[in-house]
Amino acid sequence: MSQSIIPDMKTKGRLNEFITFIPAVLLLMLWGYAAVSKIAEYNKFVLQMQLAPVPLMKLAGPVLGWLVPAVELLLVLLLLKDKFRIVGLWSSFFLLLVFEIYITVMLSSGLHLPCTCGGLISKLQWKEHLIFNAIFMLVALFPMAYTWINHKFFSSRYSPRSIYK
Repeated sequence: MSQSIIPDMKTKGRLNEFITFIPAVLLLMLWGYAAVSKIAEYNKFVLQMQLAPVPLMKLAGPVLGWLVPAVELLLVLLLLKDKFRIVGLWSSFFLLLVFEIYITVMLSSGLHLPCTCGGLISKLQWKEHLIFNAIFMLVALFPMAYTWINHKFFSSRYSPRSIYK
């Protein structure tokens, strides 16, 4: 009985689930923690947003004070359900991208920025925030990149072994 190096479909399915599950758990912890800390410190969160050097933030702060944690909690729900996990991963990537763009634009303005993050994340410097977000963006994209690479280069229909079947 020779054991094949190529995993069977059942093993591949479990591996794909694992590769999607671990990033989802990491993002779930990130969004859950971020949302709860923003809700717990709502007044501080809104005040810090209103201190941002963007005129619209003074008006939008109270609305964003509820909207941002609500979106983060929605992402938690999407990441919890197998059926919506890929949507949750893509949505996480795009929300992190929005945060990344916001931080970059604010930093390039040269003005002092208040950190609106809650909890331990608020202890990071701005460049560390950019790195932190970039890492989590890669975490969110990893399952889709893995699936694409696996399909593109290791799919059974393109396998050199398939010519012998």
